[in-house]
Amino acid sequence: MAGTIMRSTQFRSIVEPILNQSFDGVYDQRTDEYKQVFATENGIARAYHEEVVLYGMGAAPKLPDGQAITYDEGGQLYVQRYTYDVYGLAFALTKVLVEDGDHIRVGSIMSKHLAQAMDETTETVTANHLNRAFTSGYNGGDGVPLISAAHPVIGGVQTNVLTSAALSQTSLEQSLIQVRQAQDSRGKRIRLTPKQLVIHPSNMLTAEVLLNSVLRTGTNNNDLNPIKSAGTLKKAVVISRMTSPTAWFVQTDARDGLKVLWRRKLEKAMEGDFETDSVRYKSTMRFGSGWTDWRSLYGNAGS
Repeated sequence: MAGTIMRSTQFRSIVEPILNQSFDGVYDQRTDEYKQVFATENGIARAYHEEVVLYGMGAAPKLPDGQAITYDEGGQLYVQRYTYDVYGLAFALTKVLVEDGDHIRVGSIMSKHLAQAMDETTETVTANHLNRAFTSGYNGGDGVPLISAAHPVIGGVQTNVLTSAALSQTSLEQSLIQVRQAQDSRGKRIRLTPKQLVIHPSNMLTAEVLLNSVLRTGTNNNDLNPIKSAGTLKKAVVISRMTSPTAWFVQTDARDGLKVLWRRKLEKAMEGDFETDSVRYKSTMRFGSGWTDWRSLYGNAGS
Protein backbone atom coordinates (compact mmCIF):
# COMPACT_ATOMS: atom_id res chain seq x y z
CA MET A 1 0.00 0.00 0.00
CA ALA A 2 1.24 3.46 -0.87
CA GLY A 3 0.52 4.69 2.64
CA THR A 4 3.04 2.24 4.12
CA ILE A 5 5.97 3.32 1.94
CA MET A 6 8.49 5.45 3.85
CA ARG A 7 10.09 8.16 1.77
CA SER A 8 13.87 8.51 1.86
CA THR A 9 13.66 11.83 3.68
CA GLN A 10 11.49 10.25 6.36
CA PHE A 11 13.81 7.27 6.64
CA ARG A 12 16.83 9.53 7.00
CA SER A 13 15.17 11.71 9.64
CA ILE A 14 14.53 8.61 11.76
CA VAL A 15 17.67 6.54 11.19
CA GLU A 16 20.44 9.16 10.88
CA PRO A 17 20.08 10.54 14.45
CA ILE A 18 20.30 6.99 15.80
CA LEU A 19 23.48 6.25 13.85
CA ASN A 20 24.94 9.63 14.85
CA GLN A 21 24.30 8.84 18.48
CA SER A 22 26.07 5.50 18.20
CA PHE A 23 28.98 7.11 16.34
CA ASP A 24 29.34 9.97 18.82
CA GLY A 25 29.10 7.63 21.79
CA VAL A 26 32.38 6.08 20.68
CA TYR A 27 34.14 9.02 19.01
CA ASP A 28 33.52 11.45 21.85
CA GLN A 29 35.22 9.04 24.26
CA ARG A 30 38.52 9.08 22.33
CA THR A 31 41.65 10.18 24.18
CA ASP A 32 43.34 12.09 21.31
CA GLU A 33 46.70 10.63 22.22
CA TYR A 34 48.40 12.64 19.46
CA LYS A 35 47.52 15.95 21.14
CA GLN A 36 50.07 15.19 23.85
CA VAL A 37 52.81 15.60 21.22
CA PHE A 38 51.26 17.57 18.35
CA ALA A 39 49.96 21.12 18.58
CA THR A 40 46.65 21.67 16.78
CA GLU A 41 45.74 24.68 14.65
CA ASN A 42 42.98 25.65 12.25
CA GLY A 43 44.04 25.43 8.61
CA ILE A 44 43.70 28.26 6.13
CA ALA A 45 41.24 28.26 3.21
CA ARG A 46 43.45 26.81 0.50
CA ALA A 47 44.86 23.45 -0.60
CA TYR A 48 47.98 23.73 1.56
CA HIS A 49 49.69 25.83 4.19
CA GLU A 50 53.29 27.01 4.02
CA GLU A 51 55.55 28.26 6.80
CA VAL A 52 58.74 30.10 5.89
CA VAL A 53 61.71 29.36 8.15
CA LEU A 54 64.10 32.29 8.41
CA TYR A 55 67.59 32.59 9.77
CA GLY A 56 68.45 35.62 11.88
CA MET A 57 71.53 37.68 12.58
CA GLY A 58 74.81 36.61 14.10
CA ALA A 59 76.26 38.07 17.29
CA ALA A 60 77.04 41.79 17.24
CA PRO A 61 80.75 42.60 16.77
CA LYS A 62 82.68 45.11 18.85
CA LEU A 63 82.27 48.61 17.43
CA PRO A 64 85.37 50.82 17.76
CA ASP A 65 84.80 54.53 18.32
CA GLY A 66 84.14 56.34 15.06
CA GLN A 67 83.83 53.20 12.94
CA ALA A 68 80.75 52.63 10.81
CA ILE A 69 78.30 50.10 12.18
CA THR A 70 78.20 46.65 10.61
CA TYR A 71 75.05 45.58 8.81
CA ASP A 72 73.65 42.07 8.88
CA GLU A 73 70.41 40.56 7.68
CA GLY A 74 68.58 37.30 7.92
CA GLY A 75 67.03 35.37 5.08
CA GLN A 76 64.99 32.36 4.08
CA LEU A 77 66.35 28.97 5.05
CA TYR A 78 63.55 26.75 3.78
CA VAL A 79 59.77 26.46 3.41
CA GLN A 80 57.69 23.80 5.16
CA ARG A 81 54.49 22.86 3.34
CA TYR A 82 51.51 21.19 5.00
CA THR A 83 49.17 19.58 2.47
CA TYR A 84 45.56 19.13 3.51
CA ASP A 85 44.63 15.51 2.81
CA VAL A 86 41.10 14.14 2.94
CA TYR A 87 40.42 10.95 4.88
CA GLY A 88 37.09 9.16 4.80
CA LEU A 89 35.24 5.88 5.12
CA ALA A 90 31.64 4.69 4.72
CA PHE A 91 29.34 1.71 5.05
CA ALA A 92 26.06 0.82 3.38
CA LEU A 93 22.80 -0.56 4.70
CA THR A 94 21.14 -2.64 1.99
CA LYS A 95 17.47 -2.59 1.15
CA VAL A 96 17.21 -6.19 2.40
CA LEU A 97 18.43 -5.11 5.84
CA VAL A 98 15.83 -2.36 5.87
CA GLU A 99 13.05 -4.70 4.72
CA ASP A 100 13.96 -7.19 7.45
CA GLY A 101 14.13 -4.49 10.13
CA ASP A 102 17.82 -5.07 10.86
CA HIS A 103 19.07 -1.69 9.68
CA ILE A 104 19.00 -0.04 13.11
CA ARG A 105 20.85 -2.86 14.85
CA VAL A 106 23.45 -3.32 12.12
CA GLY A 107 23.77 0.40 11.46
CA SER A 108 24.41 1.15 15.12
CA ILE A 109 27.17 -1.45 15.26
CA MET A 110 28.76 -0.27 12.03
CA SER A 111 28.67 3.40 13.05
CA LYS A 112 30.61 2.52 16.21
CA HIS A 113 33.23 0.73 14.10
CA LEU A 114 33.38 3.72 11.76
CA ALA A 115 34.05 6.04 14.71
CA GLN A 116 36.90 3.81 15.85
CA ALA A 117 38.30 3.77 12.30
CA MET A 118 38.32 7.57 12.03
CA ASP A 119 40.04 7.90 15.40
CA GLU A 120 42.60 5.29 14.38
CA THR A 121 43.31 7.22 11.19
CA THR A 122 44.22 10.45 12.98
CA GLU A 123 46.36 8.64 15.53
CA THR A 124 48.18 6.55 12.93
CA VAL A 125 48.85 9.41 10.51
CA THR A 126 50.39 11.50 13.28
CA ALA A 127 52.31 8.64 14.91
CA ASN A 128 53.88 7.83 11.56
CA HIS A 129 55.87 11.05 11.77
CA LEU A 130 57.61 9.44 14.73
CA ASN A 131 57.79 6.01 13.08
CA ARG A 132 59.50 7.52 10.02
CA ALA A 133 61.52 10.11 11.89
CA PHE A 134 64.85 8.46 11.02
CA THR A 135 63.81 7.26 7.54
CA SER A 136 65.40 8.75 4.44
CA GLY A 137 62.81 10.01 1.97
CA TYR A 138 60.30 11.14 4.59
CA ASN A 139 61.74 14.63 4.64
CA GLY A 140 60.75 17.98 6.03
CA GLY A 141 61.06 21.34 4.34
CA ASP A 142 64.83 21.34 4.85
CA GLY A 143 65.22 18.21 2.72
CA VAL A 144 66.11 15.70 5.45
CA PRO A 145 64.11 13.50 7.86
CA LEU A 146 62.76 14.84 11.15
CA ILE A 147 65.65 13.25 13.07
CA SER A 148 68.87 13.84 11.14
CA ALA A 149 72.53 14.71 11.58
CA ALA A 150 72.39 16.87 8.44
CA HIS A 151 69.86 19.65 9.05
CA PRO A 152 71.18 22.52 6.89
CA VAL A 153 72.03 25.80 8.64
CA ILE A 154 74.11 28.81 7.70
CA GLY A 155 77.67 27.59 7.28
CA GLY A 156 77.06 23.89 7.79
CA VAL A 157 74.69 21.37 9.36
CA GLN A 158 73.27 20.60 12.79
CA THR A 159 71.95 17.44 14.39
CA ASN A 160 69.06 16.33 16.58
CA VAL A 161 70.21 12.70 16.61
CA LEU A 162 70.92 11.35 20.07
CA THR A 163 73.67 8.76 20.48
CA SER A 164 72.02 5.41 19.83
CA ALA A 165 71.40 3.68 23.13
CA ALA A 166 68.62 2.05 25.09
CA LEU A 167 66.70 4.35 27.41
CA SER A 168 68.69 4.48 30.65
CA GLN A 169 69.93 6.87 33.32
CA THR A 170 73.10 7.61 31.36
CA SER A 171 71.58 7.92 27.89
CA LEU A 172 68.77 10.17 29.13
CA GLU A 173 71.15 12.46 31.01
CA GLN A 174 73.34 12.77 27.90
CA SER A 175 70.32 13.63 25.78
CA LEU A 176 69.23 16.39 28.17
CA ILE A 177 72.72 17.90 28.04
CA GLN A 178 72.66 17.80 24.24
CA VAL A 179 69.31 19.59 24.12
CA ARG A 180 70.63 22.34 26.38
CA GLN A 181 73.49 22.97 23.93
CA ALA A 182 71.20 23.63 20.96
CA GLN A 183 71.94 26.46 18.56
CA ASP A 184 69.87 28.40 16.05
CA SER A 185 70.67 28.50 12.35
CA ARG A 186 73.33 31.18 12.89
CA GLY A 187 75.06 29.32 15.70
CA LYS A 188 73.60 31.27 18.65
CA ARG A 189 72.70 29.32 21.80
CA ILE A 190 68.92 29.22 22.19
CA ARG A 191 68.43 27.64 25.62
CA LEU A 192 66.02 24.93 24.60
CA THR A 193 64.21 23.31 27.49
CA PRO A 194 63.43 19.57 27.47
CA LYS A 195 59.69 19.19 27.93
CA GLN A 196 58.82 15.49 27.90
CA LEU A 197 59.86 12.02 26.88
CA VAL A 198 57.97 10.44 23.96
CA ILE A 199 58.13 6.66 24.11
CA HIS A 200 56.80 3.31 22.95
CA PRO A 201 54.74 1.35 25.51
CA SER A 202 57.68 -1.01 26.03
CA ASN A 203 59.62 1.84 27.66
CA MET A 204 56.90 3.18 29.94
CA LEU A 205 58.04 1.37 33.10
CA THR A 206 61.67 2.31 32.51
CA ALA A 207 60.63 5.93 32.04
CA GLU A 208 58.62 5.85 35.27
CA VAL A 209 61.70 4.75 37.20
CA LEU A 210 64.02 7.26 35.54
CA LEU A 211 61.76 10.25 36.07
CA ASN A 212 60.57 9.52 39.59
CA SER A 213 63.37 7.70 41.44
CA VAL A 214 64.96 9.86 44.12
CA LEU A 215 68.34 8.14 43.68
CA ARG A 216 70.19 7.25 40.50
CA THR A 217 69.03 3.98 38.99
CA GLY A 218 71.23 0.96 38.34
CA THR A 219 73.79 1.80 41.04
CA ASN A 220 74.38 0.98 44.70
CA ASN A 221 75.60 4.43 45.70
CA ASN A 222 73.40 7.13 47.17
CA ASP A 223 73.81 9.79 44.48
CA LEU A 224 70.73 11.85 43.78
CA ASN A 225 68.87 11.33 40.54
CA PRO A 226 69.38 14.78 38.93
CA ILE A 227 66.51 14.25 36.52
CA LYS A 228 64.18 14.06 39.52
CA SER A 229 65.90 16.44 41.94
CA ALA A 230 66.39 19.26 39.42
CA GLY A 231 63.04 18.73 37.71
CA THR A 232 64.88 18.54 34.39
CA LEU A 233 62.25 16.35 32.76
CA LYS A 234 58.92 15.86 34.42
CA LYS A 235 56.85 13.48 32.34
CA ALA A 236 56.75 10.81 29.67
CA VAL A 237 54.12 10.43 26.96
CA VAL A 238 53.34 6.95 25.69
CA ILE A 239 52.37 6.78 22.02
CA SER A 240 50.76 3.41 21.53
CA ARG A 241 51.05 3.49 17.73
CA MET A 242 54.81 3.89 17.70
CA THR A 243 56.21 0.85 15.90
CA SER A 244 59.78 0.74 17.20
CA PRO A 245 59.98 -0.66 20.75
CA THR A 246 63.48 0.80 21.20
CA ALA A 247 63.16 4.34 19.76
CA TRP A 248 62.58 7.24 22.14
CA PHE A 249 62.44 11.01 21.83
CA VAL A 250 62.94 14.13 23.92
CA GLN A 251 60.45 16.83 22.99
CA THR A 252 61.52 20.42 23.64
CA ASP A 253 59.80 23.78 23.96
CA ALA A 254 60.89 24.93 20.49
CA ARG A 255 58.09 26.78 18.75
CA ASP A 256 56.46 25.50 15.56
CA GLY A 257 57.35 21.88 16.11
CA LEU A 258 55.07 18.93 15.43
CA LYS A 259 51.58 20.09 14.53
CA VAL A 260 48.24 19.15 13.00
CA LEU A 261 46.43 21.73 10.89
CA TRP A 262 42.71 21.04 10.58
CA ARG A 263 41.23 22.21 7.29
CA ARG A 264 37.94 20.47 8.04
CA LYS A 265 37.09 18.71 11.29
CA LEU A 266 35.33 15.37 11.24
CA GLU A 267 31.93 15.34 9.52
CA LYS A 268 29.20 12.70 9.20
CA ALA A 269 26.54 12.32 6.51
CA MET A 270 23.89 9.91 5.32
CA GLU A 271 22.33 9.53 1.87
CA GLY A 272 20.47 7.06 -0.31
CA ASP A 273 21.79 5.30 -3.40
CA PHE A 274 19.21 5.27 -6.21
CA GLU A 275 20.85 2.46 -8.18
CA THR A 276 21.27 -0.05 -5.34
CA ASP A 277 18.51 1.09 -2.97
CA SER A 278 21.15 1.11 -0.24
CA VAL A 279 21.53 3.73 2.43
CA ARG A 280 25.08 4.99 2.88
CA TYR A 281 26.60 6.50 6.01
CA LYS A 282 30.01 8.16 5.81
CA SER A 283 32.52 10.18 7.76
CA THR A 284 35.27 12.43 6.37
CA MET A 285 37.89 14.86 7.63
CA ARG A 286 40.68 16.93 6.13
CA PHE A 287 43.96 17.86 7.76
CA GLY A 288 47.69 18.19 7.28
CA SER A 289 50.42 17.25 9.72
CA GLY A 290 54.17 17.46 10.09
CA TRP A 291 56.75 19.78 11.64
CA THR A 292 58.38 23.11 10.95
CA ASP A 293 61.25 23.39 13.45
CA TRP A 294 63.09 20.08 13.86
CA ARG A 295 64.58 21.33 17.15
CA SER A 296 61.26 20.50 18.79
CA LEU A 297 62.26 16.83 18.86
CA TYR A 298 65.51 14.97 19.51
CA GLY A 299 65.51 11.28 18.69
CA ASN A 300 67.28 8.12 19.73
CA ALA A 301 66.80 4.96 17.66
CA GLY A 302 67.66 2.86 20.71
CA SER A 303 69.50 -0.42 20.69
